[in-house]
Amino acid sequence: MTLGAIAEKDFQDAVRSRGMIALVALFSVLVSVFAYVFSPPGEQFATEFLLSVAVGPFLVTTLVPLVGVVVGYNAVSGERESGSLKLLLSLPHSRADVVFGKVVGRGGALALAVFAGFLLPAAVLLALSQLGYIQAFNVGSYLGYTVFAAVLGVVFVAIAVGFSAAAETQRQALIGGVAIYVLFVLLWGAVTGQFLGAASGLIDPLPVSQRQISVFLQVANPTTGVELLSNAFLGNQLLSGEGVNQQISAISMLVFWTIAPPLVGLWKFDTDDL
Repeated sequence: MTLGAIAEKDFQDAVRSRGMIALVALFSVLVSVFAYVFSPPGEQFATEFLLSVAVGPFLVTTLVPLVGVVVGYNAVSGERESGSLKLLLSLPHSRADVVFGKVVGRGGALALAVFAGFLLPAAVLLALSQLGYIQAFNVGSYLGYTVFAAVLGVVFVAIAVGFSAAAETQRQALIGGVAIYVLFVLLWGAVTGQFLGAASGLIDPLPVSQRQISVFLQVANPTTGVELLSNAFLGNQLLSGEGVNQQISAISMLVFWTIAPPLVGLWKFDTDDL
């Protein structure tokens, strides 16, 4: 299976890279510091508090997407500039194998890095619980939240690889990846707020309310979608209660962002003359 061969090679290259090791170390240290600083003494649900209030908003939804962009932006464009892409395509690999193999390989490497980055903070939390600084360390909540953090990283890797496949140079791919990061992580609330305000007159005749469109725009952002799902998980309300439809919409949008950008990038990549 040629897609699997490309995914395996990219996975191994990414895992062995010094940049990935440095990012894992940085992420691990930062989460550990937050775990220590924001530990509320005596709280019964300290693990959930740390993840949803301290670690998540300050680190996971800002740092993980950035790492995803860094890991994925040069996946195809880098090999195109170096000339190794022609050699790769001279083997029995299709262009679809190249694009989606790199999504799988680099996404898997980042997911592994996220799990590795959470190991030291887990040790810190366990030590704090043993010393009595926090009442309990909920391993299930911690591991579940780590899965959501890894999913967020994979989504941004897929978006970055899509830009990389469509771009002719690494610079173009990097600009596209950074632009989508800035939009989703830094400017989404302001941009969607301006849009809703400007389009209020156009929304009124539609069979949907402005609130429904606002909710959709919220879950359309992969960072807020993962935040919504992870908070529901930590509150034991994942796929249950009044917010189940919103959660299903968030899951659908995460699937969309994982598949659509690589497909669009592949469509452009297929038309390019290398």
